[in-house]
Amino acid sequence: MIKLNGELCLFKYYNDGSTRANIDLNLCRDKNNQVTWLYDNSNEEIVELYYLVQHLHEHNVTDITLNLPYIVNARQDRVKSNNEVFTLKYFADLINFLNFKKVHVYDPHSPVSTALINHSEIEMPVMEMIDVLNRHNDAILAFTDEGGYKRYHSYFQTPFIFGIKERDWETQKITSLRIAGAKHMIAGHDIVICDDILSRGSTLYLTAKTLKEIGANHIYCWISHCENTVLQPHLNGQSLLDMDLIDKIYTTNSIWRANHPKVEVIRNF
Repeated sequence: MIKLNGELCLFKYYNDGSTRANIDLNLCRDKNNQVTWLYDNSNEEIVELYYLVQHLHEHNVTDITLNLPYIVNARQDRVKSNNEVFTLKYFADLINFLNFKKVHVYDPHSPVSTALINHSEIEMPVMEMIDVLNRHNDAILAFTDEGGYKRYHSYFQTPFIFGIKERDWETQKITSLRIAGAKHMIAGHDIVICDDILSRGSTLYLTAKTLKEIGANHIYCWISHCENTVLQPHLNGQSLLDMDLIDKIYTTNSIWRANHPKVEVIRNF
């Protein structure tokens, strides 16, 4: 989904699959034009973005900010062999080629991504996390791992807990998880787990299950980028949301396009 100054850009296709589009240049401003890309799990959108911005440049529209809440390919932030394609770097090269004035990103998964993208401007989900905590008074703040703890804990003065994962490095599967931090405060309290990306939810499942075993009451989650795949059966033939572990997930519309009673979008781009 790509928007120009808030208006959806409609891309169509010829019978052979090639792209055609009509862009209303009357939408453009003299200054501070904004292209918003909400990723819909399609690499076609990268081509559409390229066509749109090059079209704008062709018509002397150059003062453009890219609003890119979710950075595509951010998980591929390193390569371990010559055979692995460094997709994040090449994606960043394309974004840089389009010469945006600024690239506004939201809670990036890896600092490598914003290091590679020129003129990147990072927004962290502090206000949204405070909103979720305020909805659930006296809840304890939790992170699924040390990475989440390092990413968010400095913004808050409240007690917190985080998971420490044990992993089989050959299979990359998580074998166990133990809780660190204010562990003595878990029993009888509600918990708000915060993380940047949720796919099918293996880590979140293990974290919530461990917290419940310790005695946690209700468990809520803040997820900056919630994939639709969280609805797919995965764990013992069930999706994460089919289970009784998670009461509610709060998220953004960066990549979430589905509907579920346990998922609420509290930030739109």
